[in-house]
Amino acid sequence: MKVLERPTAVATNPEPDGRDPRSPIRSAFLERLVDEIGFGRDDAHRCVMIAHLFDDTFRMLAALEPLTVWDAVIGIPYSSRRPGVEAKWRARFGDRLHLPEDLGALEETVVAALSRSMTVCASRGQKLIVQDVGGFAAPILQTYFADRLHLVEGVVEITKQGVWRAEALPLGFPVVHCADSELKRLEAVRCGETVARCLDGVARRRGVTLAGRSALVMGAGWIGAAVARHLRRLDMTPTLIDVDPLKVMEARLAGFAASTSLRDHARAELVVGATGRLSITRALMETLPDGAMVASASSRQIEIDVDWLRSRSTTRVDEGVELCRIDDGAAPPRRLLLINGGFPANFLPGSESVADEMVECILGELIVLQQDLASGRFRPGLHRIRPDQETAVAQLWINQRDAPFAPCGDAKSVSV
Repeated sequence: MKVLERPTAVATNPEPDGRDPRSPIRSAFLERLVDEIGFGRDDAHRCVMIAHLFDDTFRMLAALEPLTVWDAVIGIPYSSRRPGVEAKWRARFGDRLHLPEDLGALEETVVAALSRSMTVCASRGQKLIVQDVGGFAAPILQTYFADRLHLVEGVVEITKQGVWRAEALPLGFPVVHCADSELKRLEAVRCGETVARCLDGVARRRGVTLAGRSALVMGAGWIGAAVARHLRRLDMTPTLIDVDPLKVMEARLAGFAASTSLRDHARAELVVGATGRLSITRALMETLPDGAMVASASSRQIEIDVDWLRSRSTTRVDEGVELCRIDDGAAPPRRLLLINGGFPANFLPGSESVADEMVECILGELIVLQQDLASGRFRPGLHRIRPDQETAVAQLWINQRDAPFAPCGDAKSVSV
């Protein structure tokens, strides 16, 4: 069985809210969180979601939809156009579901959806709340709707990339986030593990092993450090690069080779970008050995100079793997493997990302933040989740884990 292919599944009857009855851990955590925090019916707002359309997000919306109004659910193209996604989500959300082909179409789709929602808000005395992943909504609101921001209650953001994009704007509305929460830190460890496993799968499908090879990880933050740690468990020799001396020091004290600048990287047979910015440049790729893999662990297609790679002779050699031939005459011809088109390696087709049990904690924080945002107490600008809110989500997670086992069919279900 190929590592990144799903095994033949035994037929099962999923729960109405998307829970898999084979997985008892996938309990009604998000439903119960909504009950625990007293999330009441909200008729004062209309909502739009921009997200990766995974089962955990489906369950989040299933928990919120009886209490909130969702005008649009927009899938991020590089993760949401998987087989079976449209049928499942369309069955619940009908024409409110939008699956743009690419990031250019995503912007057009978001602009149109926000415009429709704000028009209804204006006619009914409501305000708009946007749930976002990756910082798509804030720039669009600020650019296209500067004269209608009085209709925007705010944006709920989950990623550091989204926070960085919001920081660069003269925000006319609140952006509440959990991007640097303690639960996000815990999730980052699992994300790094998943990236490493996915890359190991790519190597195995090529008939090679990562063991005994050198890796370069650009960025020593939460995810970069986790990627390096799990590559080391695969018996690779990773080196971390970060411009922050504190992160480099921390990496060295953890036993890694680490530096604030590139040094001896000509032997790196795997390079992973985890900075949230362009890190795998043309200059770097021109020095890599023949057969090296380049991959991203960031939430968007920004770590790798994909345009330069694809300007070379490029061939698709496997699902999510492109062979790029570099022959500029200045050096011997070489081949580089671009993983998942420069999008996150843990979103490779057929792979599983971070376990739902972990992701649902973060989605729980988004629910808490949406409730808080709906109170109308926030001024324009960035606002981080409070420690007591994080603690409440973590405590419920502990309670769920410690509770006696009950089959999923015994849990309260959400009707469709």
